[in-house]
Amino acid sequence: VSDTDAKAITSILELYKSKIQITNINKILSAGLLGLKSNRKLVPTRWAITAVDDAISKNLLKKIRYYPEINEILLFHSEYVGNHYEILLLPDKYSFEVIEAEMQGSLWNNIKEVSIMKDYEFFHGRKEYANQVTGAYYANRLALAEYLEKIKKQATAIFLREVSPEYSAPLGVGILRETTRQAFKNPGEKFLTINEVLSSAKTRLKLPVSVFTTQSILLKEFGKQKKITNWF
Repeated sequence: VSDTDAKAITSILELYKSKIQITNINKILSAGLLGLKSNRKLVPTRWAITAVDDAISKNLLKKIRYYPEINEILLFHSEYVGNHYEILLLPDKYSFEVIEAEMQGSLWNNIKEVSIMKDYEFFHGRKEYANQVTGAYYANRLALAEYLEKIKKQATAIFLREVSPEYSAPLGVGILRETTRQAFKNPGEKFLTINEVLSSAKTRLKLPVSVFTTQSILLKEFGKQKKITNWF
């Protein structure tokens, strides 16, 4: 990270701590007003949005990784103009996955019956850009990190995004951040098993829930590693 980038990240975090709205931080970064004064540059809006979401969520996760795990399975959901989310939180160490299923006739899919995109990270995060889900990945991760910081817990999180033909015009990843933020404002449903939580999720999905579960890396990994508490 260059000195300019480090200064910009520090400024982003300070603005966030000062309760400045994310949209305003995006505008400030995009206008080239952050970083070392002699090296400031204009930043394309899309890049600015992702940079802000990424920087803030990474900073929050530094603390979240030391919090205790949640002790039950939680399910949250929300929807906005054809973007429907089912968000699973599982009792385990932090990890994060976004699976997007775009139905035929939606904004980015006019060919396939269903188009699937996914990206994920394990406990220590990822080193490469989320090149399938792209900016939505970081917008969703920020919403998650804010919630986990609020409850002072960590969890394995799986975001299922179903995109219907209602989503016919690009509205930007900011709406996805706010849609998932809204999901976490409501009390989550509580479940004892994966089957139970998926049964609830599928009542709101138009596509079969198997479209998502067969693609999930984290669901395949969940429960494989024994914990020390299993022996007491």
